[in-house]
Amino acid sequence: MRDNRPHEEGFLIILLILALVGIVWLFSPFLEALFFAMILATASYKGYQRLLPHCKRSETMAASIMSALVFLGVIAPVTYLLVEVSLQVGGLYGSAQAWLNSQDAESFTKLNQAILNHLPISESAQQSALMQLKEHSQKILGFVQQATVFLLEGILGTTSSFVTFIGLSVFALFFFYRDGRAIAHHIKILSPLENYYDLMIMNRFASLSTVLTLSVVGIAVMQGVSFALVSWFLGLPGLFIGMAIAVTSFIPVVGAALVWIPIVIFSVAQGDYVTAAIIAFWGVVITGFVIDNIMRPLMINRLTNSLGVAGEGLKVANHTLITVLSTFAGLIHFGVIGLFFGPVIAAMAITIFDVYEHKNSHTLDRT
Repeated sequence: MRDNRPHEEGFLIILLILALVGIVWLFSPFLEALFFAMILATASYKGYQRLLPHCKRSETMAASIMSALVFLGVIAPVTYLLVEVSLQVGGLYGSAQAWLNSQDAESFTKLNQAILNHLPISESAQQSALMQLKEHSQKILGFVQQATVFLLEGILGTTSSFVTFIGLSVFALFFFYRDGRAIAHHIKILSPLENYYDLMIMNRFASLSTVLTLSVVGIAVMQGVSFALVSWFLGLPGLFIGMAIAVTSFIPVVGAALVWIPIVIFSVAQGDYVTAAIIAFWGVVITGFVIDNIMRPLMINRLTNSLGVAGEGLKVANHTLITVLSTFAGLIHFGVIGLFFGPVIAAMAITIFDVYEHKNSHTLDRT
């Protein structure tokens, strides 16, 4: 009797590849929401385990409560901010459009001349700049109008898609809490790798998700609350500014400066130099130096050390260049939510390289 086992194995591998491709293609509209929910569920899974005994070991009840807590503590504030930003930008767009429509080349030149008079440049340089502005004023006005429309459409589009994304994420979050352990166990059984490497990859993902989520949210809360308090003290809309600071703090390098620098410019334009000076000091010293450059590394190191062995592999992923590039790459590819995706994908790629190195250490040339 002919042995068909080699052909069966090859055919089965082809079927597995087709099944994976088919599943990815079928669920491609939901992959981002599923990945985001998996990151949040993994980062907060210990909270679910601690909650379970208080729910009479009811996994459904514990998963429901944890999903509600994550939604109210993390997801709802970000959703509110996006909706609020859309409304604010809509009103700003209307005002800006009315002002732009009332401007002509002559009034635009006078405006620029008033601005240039406050700059430390020579009179000849001012005259040259004014000539260039006068020649291209219509093009500049047209560009500003197009940029304003593009910004409004981008924010409104992001908000509507984000609301749908949030609904799917919360829905998936419940099942990741309730069935997460069973899913992880099933992946280990199906994986052709040894359980040691399966656990290595899963522990790295869990550790990275925990450190990334808790550190980002913790720093965001500190920056947002501090700016909200100083904004209220100065008579500014503290809730909106604080939440805007909290969300933009996710972005490395620039972060909260995307919010407080325009506030400083607007205050200077209004002649309120005291407010501009306080906001600039708070943004540079308190937010930029104390919280971002001192508190953030301390928080990451403490979280990493608390993870023990599982946290050792995160030291490579904490490299500043990798973190910055992966965060901006995630932002480009996935939008706002890519601020989480980029670092996780980059660090998991590094984990796969580590698994390969460990598994094939006896064949690698280290001379």
